[in-house]
Amino acid sequence: MDVQELLMKDYLLQKITTGAFAQDGKLPSEYTLVEQFNVTRIKVRNVYTMLEKMGLIYSQKGVGRFVKQQQQALSVVMSGDISFSEKMKQYTTDYKSIVTKFEQVPEHHLIFSKPYVAEGPLYLIERLRFLDGQPAAIHRSYVVEPNMPAVKQVNNRFTSIYQFYQQHGVNHFKSTFSQLSVSFPQEIERQMLGCEILVPLVKVESDNWDAERNVLLEYTEILYRTDRFSFQL
Repeated sequence: MDVQELLMKDYLLQKITTGAFAQDGKLPSEYTLVEQFNVTRIKVRNVYTMLEKMGLIYSQKGVGRFVKQQQQALSVVMSGDISFSEKMKQYTTDYKSIVTKFEQVPEHHLIFSKPYVAEGPLYLIERLRFLDGQPAAIHRSYVVEPNMPAVKQVNNRFTSIYQFYQQHGVNHFKSTFSQLSVSFPQEIERQMLGCEILVPLVKVESDNWDAERNVLLEYTEILYRTDRFSFQL
């Protein structure tokens, strides 16, 4: 992206984020931007393509480009011992969790290089979280089977990891760390979350311990769509 394209992108992005263009409102035509910025039409198209990949606009063939309606971001408190499901139910009655993967983790998996995850076997329980009918987060729990043998009983009706642990005698939880990082979705994540290639994801990694026995229950990874969530640390 050259200087002229960056100027156009910044101009349009500022207008979109400040509400100067109404949601579902039509954006300037290619011809208008060609005249305004004295650039070629291909440069205008490059900018619009980038904004579309960022999930901010959409196009209708033969009609034009429009600002995509943005859903209100939900605030997530990163600390505390409340389950993800309970947090989400505070915001919406239309919440759903679907198990998308349940399997024993191969011994060569990179998860074994994570803090405290030195022993196995581990079982991966992956869930796709839906808010208001839209996929919003991927939740992966790498459960330490020797410390929670009941994990092998997990089935497709599984919804909440905290309820699962409580049902099997865990009453007090603790966590020793939380780590945040930002990335862009890979192909499988784009398919699962239904998001564009340049929509950033926040990845939160943490551990979850049985505080009474002082044993690690799981290593957790959650991938959040940043267009659906804001975060309180």
